Amino acid sequence: MQFAKLLGLSETARKKFFQAHGVDTENAEERVEERDKQWHKNLVEAAFRKRMRFFDGKSLWSGDEKMSFQFSDWDTKRQQESQLARSVATKCYRLAEKMLDDNFNVAMFGEPGVGKTSLALAMLDAVHKGHKTTMFVSTMELALLYNRSIEHRELRDTIYSIMEAMRRVDVLLLDDFGTEGGMKRDPRPVRKDMQDDLYSVANARLAVDEETEKRTKSTIVTTNNSPQQLLMMYNDKLISRLIPKEQEQIVLFDGLEDVR
Repeated sequence: MQFAKLLGLSETARKKFFQAHGVDTENAEERVEERDKQWHKNLVEAAFRKRMRFFDGKSLWSGDEKMSFQFSDWDTKRQQESQLARSVATKCYRLAEKMLDDNFNVAMFGEPGVGKTSLALAMLDAVHKGHKTTMFVSTMELALLYNRSIEHRELRDTIYSIMEAMRRVDVLLLDDFGTEGGMKRDPRPVRKDMQDDLYSVANARLAVDEETEKRTKSTIVTTNNSPQQLLMMYNDKLISRLIPKEQEQIVLFDGLEDVR
């Protein structure tokens, strides 16, 4: 049957024709809609993976070795105070869940080896699964990069590109913040250019969307230092933009032991 003749048939006749040739017309619109939804989903997923490859490439890992951790990896039995370990992990989990729909800063305080970085990575994993981009920056590695840039000026371009990525990523983790300022018992001011750049990043990450009037970025900070020690290393304006004042956004690891 020619196409022109097929168009001239009644709707009933066309349905009979298609059915005779094994073509299901009953759910055609639904199938087209489902196909379009899947195509759009694949497009969004591909764009997200591309963005994540960019931010992964700009991340600074301790020892240049990428780490990963999930909440299911947290073993409370490794701590003598297992209930405390469970409580700390639960608070981090709930903050990560909240971070999927909102943006804010989180600060984790505690001694070395108690699991701050592990749970911060678990938070990154959780928000990443919710299609938020993430970036890991060891501030010690960042400080070493600044020090090397004195002799290798080409590294300044690398630092600039990292800082730009830190401004743009959805969720930024600053790990071991304060270690670049020396020993806890004798903290010293961090070099001014690094302070200035971090202030610029922290300030940019407080930006608010004009329509929703909500923040657009989140920052997680892990540190072995107290707020008072951090103020001996960094400008108070930077610390006020990184360390939240709300207690529900502060996670204390006091009472947990070094399990490394």
